[in-house]
Amino acid sequence: MNNFQYKADYKFFLNKLAKGNILLFKKKYLKIFDFRDPSLKRKEFNKIRNKVFKELILKHGKKCQLNIHPDCDKVKIYDVDHYIPLSTNKLNKELRKIVAEKGKKVPSQSFGSNDISNLRIACKKCNSFKKHKVII
Repeated sequence: MNNFQYKADYKFFLNKLAKGNILLFKKKYLKIFDFRDPSLKRKEFNKIRNKVFKELILKHGKKCQLNIHPDCDKVKIYDVDHYIPLSTNKLNKELRKIVAEKGKKVPSQSFGSNDISNLRIACKKCNSFKKHKVII
């Protein structure tokens, strides 16, 4: 189960990413997870953002890999998106049914890494629309 805080989180990603195939999950997907403090990961990402952006453009071209917003690609400005967000509260809301206290947000968990396999090109519309959601 590696460093997942909850077994249910591990099962969620195992099923979503690898259709329950543990060997595939370990071989292909574990490197996209990093459970360290999100602020540390953001600082690291800011240092590599431009280099990674260029690598992704060379590999995929200037084309949004998300395609989730109705106006996708209308604004030809692109950014780097984390496939698995650095942090999210989605699983706390959906799996554990945690409700935010008045005036507060549901606590987030740290998940995504800055590994190139967890990064993709996204147009500004799709990247803003996705925010910290897990869209698989």
